[in-house]
Amino acid sequence: MDTENQELRQMRGQTSSSGEMNPVPGNEEQQDPHSLHMEEAEPEHSDVDEAPSTQEWVQQAAEYKRLADQWQKQAEENRQQYLRALADLENFRRRARKEKEDAVKYAVVPLLEALLPVLDNFERALEAADQNHDAQALQEGIEMVYRQFLNVLSQAGLTLIEAEGKPFDPHQHHAVMQVDSEEHEPGMVVEELQAGYRYLDRVIRPSMVKISS
Repeated sequence: MDTENQELRQMRGQTSSSGEMNPVPGNEEQQDPHSLHMEEAEPEHSDVDEAPSTQEWVQQAAEYKRLADQWQKQAEENRQQYLRALADLENFRRRARKEKEDAVKYAVVPLLEALLPVLDNFERALEAADQNHDAQALQEGIEMVYRQFLNVLSQAGLTLIEAEGKPFDPHQHHAVMQVDSEEHEPGMVVEELQAGYRYLDRVIRPSMVKISS
């Protein structure tokens, strides 16, 4: 007994000297699982962005106004360019119409300019006839003017229609008489009564002819 009491006292003395008590197995303090979850959970952040401040609204409105003014200025410039282009087009049409009218109105001017030398030669031939009574010279002068006149008309596109000795062509010949002829086959032009003329590929006056029957 004495020995047991001594061992008990020694154990109590060790406990009191250290000031700590060893935990008894199985008696550890249990923590609340809910409290652990709350301690470990991180604070949640809201996904909703904060509303813009008044200064940001003012800056955005100013930027939108600047863009609107820029677009309005560009639209006005485009409108002015369109009006100028429209005016230029109208002026072009007016000039083209005037040039076309003048071209039609004065189309005969080049022909008249080419005929002026012929007119001059006719005047010279008449003056020569007054001063010289040589009929042969007068005839030669008139023939020369006639050839010059035909040359001018030919350059303008006017040509004589060949008729005498050719088969009758109702598109180029105008038959006013039929005659018997042993020298020609039926339907041939025997004689030309009036010359016919063609301008380019169009007959402007058919030849007046006699044809063989």
